[in-house]
Amino acid sequence: MVRKENHDMLTTPEQEKLLNKMLNEISRPEIKTVSFRMKDVLTVMPFSSERDMFMLMEEDFRKYGKSGKNFHEIRTDACNTVMKKSGDISLEKIYGIISRTAKIKDISGLVQLECDLLEKFTVPRNCGKILYNQAITHKKKVIILCGRIYPEELIKKILSGCGYDNYDDIVFSDDFGDVLEKSGVSPSELIHIGGNVEKDVEIPVLKGAKALLLSPEVPLMVKSGRLRGFIQAEKLLEIDSPEYLALRCAFGLYAIYAFDIPQNKIIKSDFCNNPYMIGFIVFGTLDIIGNFTPETALQREILSGLEKNQKIIQGRNDFRYLYGKYFSDYEISRTGCELPFIFLEKHSAPADRNFFRSCIPDGIYKKWTQNITEPEILPVYSRPVRKNALSKIADKLFPPNTKVRTIADRILAKSHL
Repeated sequence: MVRKENHDMLTTPEQEKLLNKMLNEISRPEIKTVSFRMKDVLTVMPFSSERDMFMLMEEDFRKYGKSGKNFHEIRTDACNTVMKKSGDISLEKIYGIISRTAKIKDISGLVQLECDLLEKFTVPRNCGKILYNQAITHKKKVIILCGRIYPEELIKKILSGCGYDNYDDIVFSDDFGDVLEKSGVSPSELIHIGGNVEKDVEIPVLKGAKALLLSPEVPLMVKSGRLRGFIQAEKLLEIDSPEYLALRCAFGLYAIYAFDIPQNKIIKSDFCNNPYMIGFIVFGTLDIIGNFTPETALQREILSGLEKNQKIIQGRNDFRYLYGKYFSDYEISRTGCELPFIFLEKHSAPADRNFFRSCIPDGIYKKWTQNITEPEILPVYSRPVRKNALSKIADKLFPPNTKVRTIADRILAKSHL
């Protein structure tokens, strides 16, 4: 499991079995057409959510004048407004609302910046590309399903940049029915591949087509263990803020490079029983901090163990390379990047601690095991958790990142559930 550019993935037998099953379904002679949803199946971005990309536009947004909200909030609200009014989303409609809300006459520069960032950060999903190439190799008709939000020429340019040049057609819609109409074959001769159970599996099957589910990588990452839920519980009201952008970008990278092919959660491990993954998300996020100093003997020993395991080092090095490749041009807050390490120290599962067994003195390892506790975890929300009245009062009374504020946030968290 190394850099996507090398197209070399370390996979488990279960992952290989799933991939081969999907490849065999595509190559079946009765299948004449294969359709793919573009987003999260053929292409991905190194973010926990699209909101993270909008945060990279804040500085440019400020050049257009003052506003009471951050750009990522305005952009998200504008998209939600368009969806509620018509459901037919387009960049033109979204920025029309932004123009009125922020009182900006000429907003074309921001529109172009978003398009440029989308092109810059979109990369092929390895698993999706393997399936796509299988369809091309077996001379199937290939149709790509893509929403209408971005200009058609931009989408075609992005697909080409990701190596998708040999498809037969693009359907700019969110409706599988439009794919079926465009295919020119009977439903039984078409197989559709997407990441949404309802839209990409249930609807095609009801219409008589075959369907394969390729789950999005971020939800797969979230469900793989307790780490992301632990951070959600620790920083419920702050995790979606710009202060934690580096940490969320780290999880975005972790998702698209470690969970490319779906895999099941492994019992008694939060990192798929894989030291490489510990190196990627735990040692990698410490690497972002740059000057992390252990505070206890146990932390020093765990850090030493991270530095002695070659697979952990490989994961850290790959993370370092990828984070630098995508985000070295941006000034991003590193707040919270120690949290994966804190999780490993306080809540690590037996299988994950076992990777350190040979390099930590017996007495310290025994004490480590005895002090392990079950973490509080919360669901990871697809949308930011909005602050209620109590949360806003806490902002005034308790400074962020203090112990008393942490206690207050945990209490307030329960009021959001």
